[in-house]
Amino acid sequence: MTVRDRADDLNEATLLENLRQRFEAGHIYTYVGSILIAVNPFKFHPIYNPKYVRLYQNQRIGPILPPHIFAIADNAYYNMLKEKRNQCIVISGESGSGKTESTNFLLHHLTALSQKGAHGSGVEQTILSAGPVLEAFGNAKTAHNNNSSRFGKFIQVNYRENGMVQGAVVQKYLLEKSRIVSQGHYERNYHVFYYLLSGATDAERDALHLLPADKYHYLNAKNLTLENCDEKYEFSRLKQSMEMVGFSAEKQRRLFNVLSAVLLLGNVEFFPKKSTYHHDESVQVRNPDVVGLISELLRVKQETLMSALTSKRVKASGETLIMQYKLPEAIAARDALAKCLYGALFDWIVLQVNHALLNKDQVLHTGHSIGVLDIFGFEDFGPQNSFEQLCINYANEHLQYYFNLHVFKYEQKEYKREGIKWTDIEFLDNYGCLQLFESKPSGLLCILDDLCNFPGATNETLLQKFNSVHKDNAFYEKPQRKENAFIIKHYAGKVKYQVRVAEMREKNLDLMRQDIVSVLKNSSMAFVRELVGADPVAVFRWAILRAFFRGYFAFRSAGIKHRKERADMSYNKLATKTRYRAPNDSIVRKLFCARRPVRDAGMLDRYRNYSTKSATAKGGQRERRKNWP
Repeated sequence: MTVRDRADDLNEATLLENLRQRFEAGHIYTYVGSILIAVNPFKFHPIYNPKYVRLYQNQRIGPILPPHIFAIADNAYYNMLKEKRNQCIVISGESGSGKTESTNFLLHHLTALSQKGAHGSGVEQTILSAGPVLEAFGNAKTAHNNNSSRFGKFIQVNYRENGMVQGAVVQKYLLEKSRIVSQGHYERNYHVFYYLLSGATDAERDALHLLPADKYHYLNAKNLTLENCDEKYEFSRLKQSMEMVGFSAEKQRRLFNVLSAVLLLGNVEFFPKKSTYHHDESVQVRNPDVVGLISELLRVKQETLMSALTSKRVKASGETLIMQYKLPEAIAARDALAKCLYGALFDWIVLQVNHALLNKDQVLHTGHSIGVLDIFGFEDFGPQNSFEQLCINYANEHLQYYFNLHVFKYEQKEYKREGIKWTDIEFLDNYGCLQLFESKPSGLLCILDDLCNFPGATNETLLQKFNSVHKDNAFYEKPQRKENAFIIKHYAGKVKYQVRVAEMREKNLDLMRQDIVSVLKNSSMAFVRELVGADPVAVFRWAILRAFFRGYFAFRSAGIKHRKERADMSYNKLATKTRYRAPNDSIVRKLFCARRPVRDAGMLDRYRNYSTKSATAKGGQRERRKNWP
């Protein structure tokens, strides 16, 4: 039985009771109209093999077959072919509810439907191989989930008119870069760091200067291992997936170089410089050997990188001043460099994946597409709610508003327009919560941006501004006891956000100074220079354009050379057939120079005139041989 069979008394209590009964009976999927509710069983169910792919193929969503995620994918696929319209599948839920696995199952079924027998295009396998690559670099262990996506992605699968996959595009949203430099209790950094440290060979460890995992400050020493996860095997699986997506061995080596440099940046330490001035708070690097290893991996000058980590250049009155960092500023600059490198690396990976998913036959896409949106779920980590949870929950508020708009508002307006007797369903409209975030100039995000640009502002003044502006807002609350926190009434419940612990101002700032960017742009490794380009897409497109023009001019030069050689050969053949024609200049010049050094610049011309006159005379050939110089 599905929930729709009891739609006459559908409410929250009956919905939850129905879900509980079905889950206890071993049914993890339930339909509510055209919506599929999935309850994460945290174990594998054998209902995703090719038998189930064939079972749900070209079947309408209904009571004939049990609810299944394959039915959603199949319904979207055949609706696209029948109605000639683009389709979209939105996956939403709390953190740990199984959104990433649901996305993988959807993509498996969508690509399986496209493969007609043995006539698959190969793009299908590339789409499936891109998943493990993005998960390794964008997923991490959190307090609620061992494989939590720390970024949102939208995958658009393009189809030909005959239903075959033609290509795909991946868009990413809001990578959690702050996780690179710090993690909460019971949390880890991104998976790829642990895969690399566990699976690298001895030769790779020496080349990348890898250390044991507990020696890196950017890795939480309390959570170095993951339960039921063979990270050495996952590293080999990652390399295999990267190869299938199009990452050559050289690209993988350069990529791992950057990963090792990011980890080593966390080990760079600073200490106050000895000075005779009491007010001098400048710092210097305690372990320059670590900076030397980073310089070797990134192919930059050690002295330049050392200077960029401890000082900055400021222009004033037309002059450039060098100002030494204080200890907090040096640490912030170091962490900003690590976050910038990893963020740029992730953008480059998405770019390479999209390049591999491009239409290989270069035919203009004339069919339709199916989009799958997999975005991070609503999060409430209790006392650890930070700036990241604020952004994630804001994104989920937008998703919930979209859901309300299309499922309730638009549908009920359509019923009224058609004159259907209908009693409006009451639902929680979260438009006011969105306005709390994004209204101008008093929204939370606007105030945060303003105070980030205001000198002397702190996290405490930020909280005071929030409280004074929004004290009467229905979606905003102050905690009952005095603490550096505020509460927002989200559609999924109240969430308390910490201000001082969250370091909202610091995390909202972009502390990547131009000095450090300049150091990376002067790297002798082209890969690093591409990473820190102003726009990775622009850099990639320029590389394609540059390669095109190089190829064009190479072919053009080769064509000119080939035509010239053919003309010379034709001229030489014609000269040998014509008995009394003057010899070819180039051949004569070579022969003449080989027989006798040229002492006079006009000697060759005099010989040419003389030989021509001799050839026209009676017995010219004999005379020409006789009078050879």
